[in-house]
Amino acid sequence: MSLTISQSEAIYKLYPAIVTIRGDEAFDADGNQVQYDLQAVTTQAQKDDCKATAKAKLAASDWSQMADVQITNKAEFDNYRAILRGYVISPVTQPTWPVEPQPAWG
Repeated sequence: MSLTISQSEAIYKLYPAIVTIRGDEAFDADGNQVQYDLQAVTTQAQKDDCKATAKAKLAASDWSQMADVQITNKAEFDNYRAILRGYVISPVTQPTWPVEPQPAWG
């Protein structure tokens, strides 16, 4: 079995003693194999992915908050971005992503 990149990153985050991963095996600085909880790693990876996606969606909608942007549905963007900020602050394993509003130019 091979780990995903997200799972590997989660292992390093959850288990600071681990310095190397080969396949699905993890090792400390002395080359000793270190056991890890795959479920905890998978959960952390899902939360990290949620947070990264929310940050990217926020960045992609930053334009909607500029003072000179004249859209008539700014409140929809505000609500959309509030949900995304919630996922950045408290990421979850299975997010329900809001649909990005389409700008209504006024």
